[in-house]
Amino acid sequence: MRIVYVLLGLIGLTFGSLAFLRLTGDMRPWKVPTGGMQPKLSPGDQIYSENISYRFRKPRHGDIIVFTTEGISGIAEPQPPQKDVIYVKRVIGLPGDKLELSNGHLLVNDKEYPALRELHAVSGQTYLPTGIPIWVPADSYFVMGDNTYNSFDSRYWGFLPAKNVRGRAVFRYWPPSRVGPL
Repeated sequence: MRIVYVLLGLIGLTFGSLAFLRLTGDMRPWKVPTGGMQPKLSPGDQIYSENISYRFRKPRHGDIIVFTTEGISGIAEPQPPQKDVIYVKRVIGLPGDKLELSNGHLLVNDKEYPALRELHAVSGQTYLPTGIPIWVPADSYFVMGDNTYNSFDSRYWGFLPAKNVRGRAVFRYWPPSRVGPL
């Protein structure tokens, strides 16, 4: 009987903590809008982001972040980002990083970025042209989706202002078959 009370206490503590974090805005639910992060995240997946860690550190290479498109315009092919919506992408470049697309590989500070298995080069105007290095400005990030064939990201609209970051994606809670940490 004691174990039942312990389990009920743990469940209550967990839900109470989640409710507290939700009320303070330190943990927020989001719905993934596009297929740009497939296979890691699919359209309609429901995730939680947290922003507690970003009070103590800045985003790092490889973090999956949730951000708004507020103030992003860029050269925008095929279209400009929708105004004031939420996107979910992976951090590729940090402030001061040198990025270069060379022979189909993404180089970050002259080292191949391992997280992208296959990089789809953008034709036409892009913020990451082949063979021309770019540097990420202060207070900005360069973000891309894992599914580079179907990701509308920094290659199209430029650098993400740091102020737009809403949190780090940490947990998928829907659909039930894919529940788990990110």
